[in-house]
Amino acid sequence: MPQTVSADIIRYLQRLDRPVLSKGEHICRFVDFLSENHRMIGCRRGECRKRLRRFGHVLSAAWPMTGMARDVERLITAMEDICTRPLTPARLQDALRISSRERIQWTREGKLRPIATKIIKDRGHFSLALYSVDDVARLLMSPEILASWRT
Repeated sequence: MPQTVSADIIRYLQRLDRPVLSKGEHICRFVDFLSENHRMIGCRRGECRKRLRRFGHVLSAAWPMTGMARDVERLITAMEDICTRPLTPARLQDALRISSRERIQWTREGKLRPIATKIIKDRGHFSLALYSVDDVARLLMSPEILASWRT
């Protein structure tokens, strides 16, 4: 059974072997720790580091559970939001390491199913397909599916 993001965050914060590091190094180690079990965090490392800057005091505290419950809850909410938000085509391609041609073809064939579209108003209107994080995680767990789609 895969562990939840919140359980892994609590487990990381309760570790006593965390060395004294800079704020940026704490964030990098935290993201690396979470990405071991949660592949979507690994695919969104840059976004995680950017959103975690305001939680540097929680990650670097010697024992952050005392007096920082609200900040820990906000940290958990932010990380769960990152893990569950749908993927844009560019993020999907980066996560699965596929080309745009493969993504378009597999979407057309119904192998990759967009869950929603987002309308963007920038010098006109265009729509952007959004893909399910759960589907991408399933494909990352079994790369033989992608290999069979390529043949």
